Amino acid sequence: MTVRVRARPAGRRGVPGLPRTGRRALLALLVGGLSSGGNLLLAVTVTRLESIGGVGQFALAFSFYVLGSGLVRSVVTDSTLAAGTGAAPAARRAVLLGTVSGLALGAAGIAYGSSYLVCAGLALPGLVLYDYTKAIAVGLGAPAGALAQEAAWAAVTGCAALAGLFRLLDAPYVFALWAGGGGFIGVVVAIRRRYMVRPGWRVGRAETRVAVGFGAQFLLTTGSAQLALTALTAFAGTAVVGALSAGRTLLGPVNLVLSTAATLILPHLARSRAESRAVRTRVAVRLTALVAAGVLPMTAAVALLPDAVGTVLLGANWDLARSLLVLLALESLFAVPAAVGFAGLRVEQASRRAILLGVLLGGLRVPVVVVAAVLFGATGAAGALAALALVSAVAWAGSYLLLLRHRATHRAPAHRRLDPVPRGG
Repeated sequence: MTVRVRARPAGRRGVPGLPRTGRRALLALLVGGLSSGGNLLLAVTVTRLESIGGVGQFALAFSFYVLGSGLVRSVVTDSTLAAGTGAAPAARRAVLLGTVSGLALGAAGIAYGSSYLVCAGLALPGLVLYDYTKAIAVGLGAPAGALAQEAAWAAVTGCAALAGLFRLLDAPYVFALWAGGGGFIGVVVAIRRRYMVRPGWRVGRAETRVAVGFGAQFLLTTGSAQLALTALTAFAGTAVVGALSAGRTLLGPVNLVLSTAATLILPHLARSRAESRAVRTRVAVRLTALVAAGVLPMTAAVALLPDAVGTVLLGANWDLARSLLVLLALESLFAVPAAVGFAGLRVEQASRRAILLGVLLGGLRVPVVVVAAVLFGATGAAGALAALALVSAVAWAGSYLLLLRHRATHRAPAHRRLDPVPRGG
């Protein structure tokens, strides 16, 4: 089934400016809110039930889920959102990537003896399909459908979390219900929408090269963050990873709102692709300001969270997370211009530029974070993450703006050659 895209009414093809929020954006925010609430409830439950080492294992498994779903978004979902069609056959590529990643993650969990990793690996194909169907519904289809599926997963998560908080289930079983419930809902929704759920890869060479390029870029950037987390476990211990994870638990809603906003950012940038450089720059700046204005109050509230509330949410782990919140909040805030810049490069299909930038930034992340953690503990690691987020924001946003200027200067001479030759005096 091809998802229909609403055409803009005649007479409104003017200069793109501030994105029209309307009903779609409102429903997207509701979807993001439900998703944020469910994942926050899961993280709070596991953090309260587990030791700091168990929190580290949970964070490792959850980050691999984020890595797998992010890879599918970069390779498959973003291309579908930019094209506006082909959602049904593209689902096969999402399932293929999720299956391969899930098998690798499950094998790693068995070797490592981590029930969290095994559960995440088994559920990953369904989880990435869930994220794919939700993103398509929010960006192109019917956001109300995404809201319904998010409400169903939130209900499953709520029941599992309540069972855990009342000591009826241990933390790994709470995580298993969350992952299995999300994967099952993803498969059911895809089948009901008549998406192709058999793994496969039917796409041309040109599109494959672009997809592989952006997938490699994603792995080099977000993958380097995963590698840094694994290296932190090896060199600094699970206590540092657990402290960072406990702090990031409270910032989970912020990061999920950013992920939801990214679904809307890319189509808005794509609509302005035919406009002038000045117009496209204004669109990017306004998108950045709009998302930042929504994220800033949330990050400030987390950074200034009272001790009483923090203790209720994180239990004994609050003391470890409290000193890291300001630095981790800055990291989340700096992610806004980076997300807009990356989406802009995706719209421009500048895969080589994105890969080069991703290699440079990813090469910095692992050694800087690990060295800072070894020398200064969790506070040093959090400070390094905030500094690297600022560097990434400048790099991604600046690269997109420079690309617009470069293409504008190369386009101008061609237009001038088409102008009529002025008459001589």
